[in-house]
Amino acid sequence: MKPPSEWLSIRVVAPPPAWDAIAAVLIDSGCTGVELREQPYSVVAYLPATEQPQLRAIEQRLQRLPEFELPPIQKFEVQPVHERNWHTAWRRYFRSRKFGARLRVQPSWSRYKPDPNEIVLQLDPGLAFGTGGHATTALCLELLDNYVQPGMRVADVGTGTGILAIAAAKLGAREVLAVDDDPLAVKIAQANLERNGVATVAQVVQGDGFHALTGVFDLIVCNIISSFLIASAPLVPPLLQAGGIYIVSGTSGRNWRGGVRPAIERAGLSLMEVRRRRTWVAAVFRKL
Repeated sequence: MKPPSEWLSIRVVAPPPAWDAIAAVLIDSGCTGVELREQPYSVVAYLPATEQPQLRAIEQRLQRLPEFELPPIQKFEVQPVHERNWHTAWRRYFRSRKFGARLRVQPSWSRYKPDPNEIVLQLDPGLAFGTGGHATTALCLELLDNYVQPGMRVADVGTGTGILAIAAAKLGAREVLAVDDDPLAVKIAQANLERNGVATVAQVVQGDGFHALTGVFDLIVCNIISSFLIASAPLVPPLLQAGGIYIVSGTSGRNWRGGVRPAIERAGLSLMEVRRRRTWVAAVFRKL
């Protein structure tokens, strides 16, 4: 089925403690490409324009957050977005940027000249998300730079634009399996894999998270909201080699301390490293 050419941009302004719940409501309502922004604190997602009748029900669900001891939303804004104008909108704020010691992410239209020792990831976001601009993606890139070793088999769950899968491939992984449940994200990620010359090493498939993975991996990276990380924690250890690495991000504050960390540790993985950027957390676990 051809993806819709017109979308509705939904922006929900709310403090970070409410973001996981907001994202869950938006995804459950059929939105795609959930993005977290910090100026101002808000969650942005995209709904096909054909689903406009759902907007009132989505707003009503979000207004109920205080019933669950979460901060109330401050704004609920909807604007039309035409896919043909998407790239122009992205150029306003997507710029070349370095992550860790070696990785540089830059848009396909950038004229920046990288240093010879930099590993360049060329990206065209399309209607998927993950450019390194948000702290969770930035932290994952930095950790991949540290932990990916040549010859590893790597999985990227919730790949979005494919940015983390591309990074793993360019850092020397022998095989990368990227998964997303959004067919449009899969299409965009595939184009980015091909643009970066790693399509023979990395493969992107549409599937249901960890259920789409086969075999075992040396490293798995997952940058998705806290509720997904908690629910999927028991699925991870059987997919890792002994000594395998699990990198997670997409969580913050009490969701990390009271939910994500204990869930993954109960599943049998040991915490190795934690990195924080503002309110956001990324962590590395190992299977002993």
